[in-house]
Amino acid sequence: MSLWDVLIDAGLMGLLLLVGQFLRAKVKLFQNLLMPASLIGGFIGLILGPGVLNILPFSDQLSGYAGILIAVVFACTPIGDEPMSKEDIKGVGGFFYQNTGILILQYAAGMTLALGVLNKIWPNLNDGFGLLMATGFYGGHGTAAAVGAVYKDYGWPEFFDLGNASATVGLVGGIVIGMALINWGTRKGYTIYVNSPKELPEEIRTGLIPKDKQKRAGKITVSNMSLDPLVFHLAIALFVTLLGKWFSGLIKGYVSWLSIPVFVSALIFGYLAQFVLKKTGSVEYVDRGTMQRISSSATDLLVLSAVASLKLDVIAANFGPLLISFIFGLVLNIVWFLYVSKYTSSRAWFERGIMNYGRSNGVIATGVLLNRVVDPDQKSRGLEDTGITDLLNRPIAIALQVLPPLFIVLGGKWPQYTTLAMWAAFIVLTVSALIFKWWTPGKMQGNQKK
Repeated sequence: MSLWDVLIDAGLMGLLLLVGQFLRAKVKLFQNLLMPASLIGGFIGLILGPGVLNILPFSDQLSGYAGILIAVVFACTPIGDEPMSKEDIKGVGGFFYQNTGILILQYAAGMTLALGVLNKIWPNLNDGFGLLMATGFYGGHGTAAAVGAVYKDYGWPEFFDLGNASATVGLVGGIVIGMALINWGTRKGYTIYVNSPKELPEEIRTGLIPKDKQKRAGKITVSNMSLDPLVFHLAIALFVTLLGKWFSGLIKGYVSWLSIPVFVSALIFGYLAQFVLKKTGSVEYVDRGTMQRISSSATDLLVLSAVASLKLDVIAANFGPLLISFIFGLVLNIVWFLYVSKYTSSRAWFERGIMNYGRSNGVIATGVLLNRVVDPDQKSRGLEDTGITDLLNRPIAIALQVLPPLFIVLGGKWPQYTTLAMWAAFIVLTVSALIFKWWTPGKMQGNQKK
């Protein structure tokens, strides 16, 4: 593979993103479904790429980009971030339980389904199959790429394709079912800021922001007479990612049985970079908005390349257990929305709950889109509290991405022990939510009515 092959891959992915955005802006179906341009482009790439028609001349490394891009995403995560204040954390207990509870439950229930049911029907199913639902639904394509990289080292490369199939179903299902829930909620009178999803601003539907509403993407913190600000921030992200790759290889070289995923190492060095930047006073030259743009750009490319490189034969060979897992996961998220989200917010439960529903089906962007449909002016604080709880539960999410695969591959009783540990964590969290009244089953919080 030459450098020109990389350019060709990048150029084709750029073309597919543009086509995806064009179709989002012109096709009513995609607008009504709020389908991301990266997902539209990914489906087109899947059909025209090596997996089906083989028209687009992608290299044989198309599926490998996801592993690099997810490392960039994790490297950017801590850099330039502001620490949370006590005031920020105050009052987010219910939302923390919404967000973190469904995260742990997806892992625990998914493993239980696989070990207790699916493995009985399909005896040759890998014990790690139970991780697929949570990996794809709550985690999304980024987590699928990350966990796929772990399992590739342990002799199950098919997890990458299965995980990305799960992420795709979670994302599409989250949007489609989310819009159905919104239509139902508006008819029931649960929404308090809008009366119909038709009130959604045109720029959200088409993805194109009119000139009078356009905003700057970030601050210029270094003079472009010295170095372009975007390159400055990109250099930080890429160098931190490189350190993550180096450290992962270093550990593997000294401890052959220990494999630390590159995205985990990149996150560690991201925190170290943030520490150095703060200690040296250089953090004032790092714009958090620009770092987020780099992370979001990497995520868009990750989604597109992951979907376009799906191996349909792998999915077809596991269609039965996948279908059951997908249906189970979608129903689980709906039940959580109706019976937990409803009783964990003191205000605007539907608007805040639909934000978490979208989040639990893939990415924060899905939750933001659904929240914007019913809360266009961001009055419910769903976005702010999601950001806070995501910071609080990030260590839990990362631990669930990294540790279960490492324990499950040990075989024997370890898959069962891992599942029990997940259930124990969920029970402890739920009991805490009941004690602190974060969750009050059957009783609306604040002055809200059923």
